[in-house]
Amino acid sequence: MKNRIQQYINIESLSGILLFSGMILALCISNSSLYDIYLNLINLPISITVGDFGLHKPLIKWTNDGLMAIFFLTITLEAKYHFLEGEFTSRENLKLPIIGAFGGAIVPAIVYYFINGDDSLQAKGWAIPIATDTAFILGILSFFSTKIPLTLRLFVVALSIIDDIIAVMVLAIFYTASINYIPLLIAVLILLLLTVINLLKVSKLSIYLVLGIGLWLSLVEAGVHGTLAGVLLGAFIPLRVKELDQKASSPLKRLEHSLHPFVALIILPIFAFLNCEVAFKELSIPDFYSSITLGIIAGLFIGKPLGIMGFSFTAIKMGLCRLPCDISWRIYGAINVLCGIGFTFSLFIGTLSFEDKTYTNQMELGVILGSLFSAFMGTMLLRKALKTSHFGTENHSVSS
Repeated sequence: MKNRIQQYINIESLSGILLFSGMILALCISNSSLYDIYLNLINLPISITVGDFGLHKPLIKWTNDGLMAIFFLTITLEAKYHFLEGEFTSRENLKLPIIGAFGGAIVPAIVYYFINGDDSLQAKGWAIPIATDTAFILGILSFFSTKIPLTLRLFVVALSIIDDIIAVMVLAIFYTASINYIPLLIAVLILLLLTVINLLKVSKLSIYLVLGIGLWLSLVEAGVHGTLAGVLLGAFIPLRVKELDQKASSPLKRLEHSLHPFVALIILPIFAFLNCEVAFKELSIPDFYSSITLGIIAGLFIGKPLGIMGFSFTAIKMGLCRLPCDISWRIYGAINVLCGIGFTFSLFIGTLSFEDKTYTNQMELGVILGSLFSAFMGTMLLRKALKTSHFGTENHSVSS
């Protein structure tokens, strides 16, 4: 179990470094003589045609609709494993991450909406600051590897997974375009078929993957964002096999083990590189203090830690959960600030929120600045907290 967890953390840490590199590279190219080549690359038209059926999208859309569906599939597989068989099978271990994640989603959304609620178009970005980028946070924690208890890393993983589940639900409910009902009916039929083969404990992954591709195509044609297919497919892939076939390995574990490095080390850095197109020459001074930019910065940098800490403190005071014995309040507070690194997921939600180029630029600026502020401040606070904390000796109770 510990080897599996450590492998997960190592991959996520490296992914965080690659993500940051992809972002910096994109920003450098966007503000150089290579900008036009970069624009041509992200808008490169790619078509897949079978008979009369065809999908025609630019490269950035294939990345956001297609590759990110694989990302969501992996998140769902990881969540399913951790909650059904991993270290979070105990309800007691899940209480604090669940409560913290809900606080970290609700308060940033309120903060953003408070700043942008007067404009219906700008208000569409309310979900942008609810996200947390696990890879970036674990990348930062890797620099403190000898001082960070495993409990803290596990808490970050748990909170991030729950945070991602909340964000996925928000995408499915609030960011779905107009519906085409015939493809949607086909998607429902595929889901019924997935239900049947799941109940039969079919362990052949190729069957699930073929049906998953069909589900993705159906949802895209129906007008539902294709990433939802990844979530739904992951929910149906079985963790356990038939009793008569105990020698076979878990389909879920096999697929997650194969996908996780691919997603963390290739898909997410590609996503960061293609979605961080911010040409500073196109920005004006007002863009830096626009409602969208300030709303996202405030949501990530202030709302996120305030929500997690506020909900957690209240829950602990009420006796609903407790702080792990080897995590001090100072360290917990620093981690709450680091959770304001929304980057990948925030950018993704932002691409669904705005179509206007001005709004998109302000959104990207807000996500980048809010995430960088959170990363810098969280790192400084964590460094200071680790110097003064003695794991297991600080009183974690909250007096009434």
